[in-house]
Amino acid sequence: MAPSSSSSTVTKKNTNRVTKRTSTSTTKPKTPRINNKSQVPDRVLTDVLLAIKSVHLKNIASRRKNHEYRKYRLRDGVERLWLYETAEDGGKASITHVAVIPSDERRTPGTVPTEPFGIGNDDFNAGLKQSKYGYPILELYELVKPVSLGEMKTKWGMSAPMGWRYLVPDLWMDRWGDEENRDANVKKVF
Repeated sequence: MAPSSSSSTVTKKNTNRVTKRTSTSTTKPKTPRINNKSQVPDRVLTDVLLAIKSVHLKNIASRRKNHEYRKYRLRDGVERLWLYETAEDGGKASITHVAVIPSDERRTPGTVPTEPFGIGNDDFNAGLKQSKYGYPILELYELVKPVSLGEMKTKWGMSAPMGWRYLVPDLWMDRWGDEENRDANVKKVF
């Protein structure tokens, strides 16, 4: 029997077990994809874009909320959350803030410190939230020039986030960029 193109059959020596391995063509790459035209990565692995309701963003900005909770675990190495404020309840439908998180710390229920107090921390620790992962907010920056949904679509080729996605390099450079020009792009909230 010939193996299919999507998997191959391997028989282990001295056993009757047969295991299937997916071919390397179907596994996801561990490195960023490369745009063939320019040989530039098409995403920034340290920065993700995610949607947030206006009320939660206001609580983070006022430091009443010190963790962002999600159902999914972001990879280690992610150190910034670009926050797309949804239009719901008077939000701006724009990327307005960038939150800095630890690159290798992902909290699970029962592991969030009780001090300092943060909205949602007790419920998360008790397992009462749908979210399974918490991301401590270390710093928050406000974009001097928010990225509207229209600009996201026309200039950056992005739609409003459903879940999360990596940031595109050109947007990262335009709104965050290297340290020497960062003060012109963002204002530190805390």
